[in-house]
Amino acid sequence: MIKNLQNKQDLKFISLAINLAKNNIGLTSPNPSVGAVIVKNGVILATGVTAINGRPHAEEDAIAKLSAIDLKDSVIYISLEPCCHDGRGDFSCTDLIIKSGIKKVIFAIKDPDPRTNGQSILKLQKAGIEVEFGLLEKEAREINKGFFTVKTKNRPYITVKIATTMDGKIATKSFDSKWISNENSRKYTNFIRSKNDAILIGANSFRKDSPSLDCRIAGLKDRSPKRIILNKNFDLQLNDKFIASCQKIPAFFIVADDFSGENKYPNINLIKSPLNDKNQIDLPNLMTKLSDLGVNNLLIEGGRQIFASFFKENLIDEIILVKGNFILGSDGISAIGDLGINLISDIENKFTIDKIRKIEDDLVIKYIKN
Repeated sequence: MIKNLQNKQDLKFISLAINLAKNNIGLTSPNPSVGAVIVKNGVILATGVTAINGRPHAEEDAIAKLSAIDLKDSVIYISLEPCCHDGRGDFSCTDLIIKSGIKKVIFAIKDPDPRTNGQSILKLQKAGIEVEFGLLEKEAREINKGFFTVKTKNRPYITVKIATTMDGKIATKSFDSKWISNENSRKYTNFIRSKNDAILIGANSFRKDSPSLDCRIAGLKDRSPKRIILNKNFDLQLNDKFIASCQKIPAFFIVADDFSGENKYPNINLIKSPLNDKNQIDLPNLMTKLSDLGVNNLLIEGGRQIFASFFKENLIDEIILVKGNFILGSDGISAIGDLGINLISDIENKFTIDKIRKIEDDLVIKYIKN
């Protein structure tokens, strides 16, 4: 563990490693996004971050930049315990650190992957390298909450994003919903998309809105997440624009496991999933499939029945609620479908407010699961 939590230099460099990792959240799955900083005599020699699609790792990236420099007596700061398994490469990051001559490793938090969890500490110490960890552990866990969830729960970290009126409606009775939130709020929620590996909606939302489900912010258009559409019969009409977009942004349609129809779209993927006793896609089973697909962070954007289904299965970790500045009344469409709750005491899905921000006349409230 870190012996001196007041060591300003250690705090400075671990903070830098965490901030480096933040830049690539949503780009590195199935691997976590990790930052690394190599320091000698208080001077930064190199930094590294996990690359797009997860390779090279941050430690490998930083060490490779210093191939001609003697790393004896240097320290590497890492936002996550270095991997101790070979994976897709010839060497683990622990092996590379040992080979490099680095004398000390300081990382923020242990890797939950059982192939590494604590094992790198023993291997590094056996090689004569000093190891400390535990500084800014909470911050380090937060940036890789999806990776931690996959490793501990075998499913992605799941965020629901809902835009509602002041009285909790998502559309008029004629299903008109453009626009409940203001333009800058929509830009913010597009930014949220860029930090997730995949975005999921139901077939009804796809039919009504014909959404592109991409990131429409300058500089982030190439960070659009995978699209997941629940459509057990694969009977949606796909327009040319959406079909063309699948060449750059992957789309996966979730169909029933007994689906035997034709997929005439070469750039669209079908994932077969069992149905539950209500003849709907079995969500817990699907979440396992998505984690196997490399989805660490999943964003749910609708519709109301999909929201209800995820709540019923107790699968929601976080809610981003965007509240507009007007009221629709009782004939508007409620944000969440029927949950079958009769008594307040029956409610299991309880959340805590984490952050509140004001974007012009909209409120954006972030809730996290208790």
